[in-house]
This record gives sequence, C-alpha cells and structure tokens, in this order.
Amino acid sequence: TRGEREREREMNRAGLCGGVSVARPGSHVAVVGGARTQASVVPCSFGRLGRRQVSAMSATASDEDKIIKKLKGTVVSTKMDKTAVVRVTRTVAHPKYGKRMKKTKKFYAHDEDNACNEGDVVIVEAARPSSKTKRWTLKEIVEPAVSK
Repeated sequence: TRGEREREREMNRAGLCGGVSVARPGSHVAVVGGARTQASVVPCSFGRLGRRQVSAMSATASDEDKIIKKLKGTVVSTKMDKTAVVRVTRTVAHPKYGKRMKKTKKFYAHDEDNACNEGDVVIVEAARPSSKTKRWTLKEIVEPAVSK
C-alpha cells in the first residue's frame, strides 16, 4: 500500500538497511549511487527482502566481447563523397493478421575509399556517429552490382 512504500523510501534514504536498497517483488536491478547495477537478494534488518550490489564486471569490454550490429543491404546512392546510402529490407509479420510484409529503411554508411557502386550488396556495421545522419560504416562488399 501507499504507507508501506513511503516507509520503505524513508528507510532507504536513512540508510537503516546497512547499504541495502529495499526492493519490490519483480524488480531485478538496483540503482546504487545513480548507476544501474546487477543486484542480489539479501534479507534486510526489518525482515523484508532487500537488494545489495554485486561485484561489477570490468567497465571496458575487450574487442572480442563487443557485440557490433551488422546489416546487409543494397546500395541505393553513392552521389555523396565517402558516403553510401544502403537500403535494408526486412520481413515482419502483421501483429493481428500474421501476413508477411516487407519493410525497408535507408541507412547512411561511411565509405572511406568510395569503393561501392549503386546496386552492390554490402554489409555495414554500427560505428560512432561521423555526422548528423551517418552512424554506420562499410564493412565489406558481398556482391558487386551486375553491369549491363
């Protein structure tokens, strides 16, 4: 109830649980010092279950551990210098009727060597923003365009 929640907040502010944040059932993450950290359930001094911070993993992940988003699409435009516009098509099911539909989205990718041409099938991967709209970089050209 409302009174219990207020009492829990007051006890958390006062620090009466010895550094343990009182949590409600179903919450899996504790906020300690303004940062979200993994938490484990421990009994609190007044009989309720609380959450205590568990040792955190290293702050920086190595290059092998990082998960980098990759998309496969077709180059639509190469008119800008060192930029390729890649169209990525995906199929999604309608939430109610289940019919499969194609959805497309265009991504601006950084192409340092101006290597790709229109019609190429390429793989782009996520990178730090290099401009207002470019957040991807060209990884590889999977299939060059068929020249007529």
